[in-house]
Amino acid sequence: MHIVKGDWQVAKKKAATKASSVTQRLDTIESLVRSGFRQADRQFRRVDHQFGQVDRRFGEVDKRFGGLDYRLDGLDHRLDGLDQRLDGVGQRLDRVDQRIEVVEKRIDGVDQRLGRVEQRLDILDLGLRDFKTEVNQRFAIVDERFNTLANHIDAFMKLHETLDIEFKVIKEQMSRMEARLKALEASRST
Repeated sequence: MHIVKGDWQVAKKKAATKASSVTQRLDTIESLVRSGFRQADRQFRRVDHQFGQVDRRFGEVDKRFGGLDYRLDGLDHRLDGLDQRLDGVGQRLDRVDQRIEVVEKRIDGVDQRLGRVEQRLDILDLGLRDFKTEVNQRFAIVDERFNTLANHIDAFMKLHETLDIEFKVIKEQMSRMEARLKALEASRST
């Protein structure tokens, strides 16, 4: 290969043109890369800003969770107190159940006594019925005797009336006889 002086200059110019075009290309690429890095930096800043906001929000959420934890602790404490109260209520209910059992036993005893009283009352009722029948029979006998006595009294009253009448008749007869006797004695004495 044989290079001629003019060719060399042309080649040098071409090379210079090529070099300048490569440099331009490299500058362009460099400016593109720098611009890409700037854009990436802006996007990273935005992402960092968003991460900062997310961190703040997480901080707020953490605070809220802290408040919620505090409230849940208070609720746990209250629930523990409620559990203790419920245990006390359970113990009281157990005592009430025991008392109810005692009362039920007493009621069963009362029921048994009432059953015995009912049996006695039934026996007494039968006895009262028998007594009532006997009293009614005796009243019938007494009523019959009263009727008989009333009849006797009526007869006695009639007899008494009759005797009164006869006594009056006899008295009058006696009065007349005494009057005749006086008249006879007077006539004899004269």
